Amino acid sequence: MAKKELIRETAISVMAELGYHESTTDRIAQEGGMAVGTIYNYFRNKEEILQYIFQVEFAKRKKAYEEELASEKPALEKLGSLLEKHFRAIEENILVGKILVREHPKPGGSEINEITKFLEGVPTLIQTLLNKAMENGEIRSCDTELMSAAFFGAVQGMALKAVFTDDENKQKQILQNAPKELMLLFKQGLGR
Repeated sequence: MAKKELIRETAISVMAELGYHESTTDRIAQEGGMAVGTIYNYFRNKEEILQYIFQVEFAKRKKAYEEELASEKPALEKLGSLLEKHFRAIEENILVGKILVREHPKPGGSEINEITKFLEGVPTLIQTLLNKAMENGEIRSCDTELMSAAFFGAVQGMALKAVFTDDENKQKQILQNAPKELMLLFKQGLGR
């Protein structure tokens, strides 16, 4: 495994356990079996590591989005497929899920970074699909910007519920049922 990826994976483990604010580059280095200087060859500080975690996760979701967009499926079916992929990714790496739902920029901050790109980028991708669904008559006319934000909030809420559930069976059940339940809620709320 490349060093940068090892640092990312180790940071995910440490930050998921301790939270961002309690994590240190020293702890990440110790857990990864490397010198702190190795981390500084790739990242200036732990914030850059967190930014990188979000950058990688957004890239994964954007790639899945582009693959779905290229398919011939109806827009709402594409959205359902994206939900399944998102929750499957969280199920496969619950620690990443904890970071994605827990670590957010300071409210009112104007700094554009990888976290804000993720938190604003995913709803924008959803909005594009909703616009397509509205054009195709799959959903009623609505404010797709607001609906995509609401939908993303619901996704985040389900992910939050899952990753902080201690019972592994319940956690798995939530992650497996979330895509279907969210799509039912969404279709019945916006359906024609």
